[in-house]
Amino acid sequence: KEAVFDGRKSSLKGTYGYMDPAYISTSKSSVKSDIYSLGVIIFEIITAIHPHQNLMDYVNLAAMDPDGGVDEILDKRLVGKCNPEEVKSLAKIAFRCLNKTPRRRPSIGEVCQAIVKIKQRRLGKGSTMSFVDEDLTRMVSRIQDQQVELNRLVSKADSQQ
Repeated sequence: KEAVFDGRKSSLKGTYGYMDPAYISTSKSSVKSDIYSLGVIIFEIITAIHPHQNLMDYVNLAAMDPDGGVDEILDKRLVGKCNPEEVKSLAKIAFRCLNKTPRRRPSIGEVCQAIVKIKQRRLGKGSTMSFVDEDLTRMVSRIQDQQVELNRLVSKADSQQ
């Protein structure tokens, strides 16, 4: 069962495993907290490992490899069914999203551009990458909309205190 922080026992709200460490330590959410969560989701897609199954241990292990170590953590069901260079490019985006310093994380626009660039290269080469498709593009678009709403709600809550 996923641990969801509802704010009754602490001021934190979110799902354990996807929560930004900076948010956990400061109790202050930001757009960059959502970017961190997106990085976790991208690695969850690449590895098929849930955050509660020590996903970040695998990600940290991969980060130690000078080549990105993605080959070691790639979901075995994807081996041979996707372009390794595209997966590495997607992992680079995810690594940037997981930067420990929130201000060094990319914006959602930069993430979208990087994913679109991967997709454009794929369409130009005719290679396969089943998980970077219209669904992911729609998901990123929804995240952008949710970030705008979250910022509005946080600003409203801050002004009432």
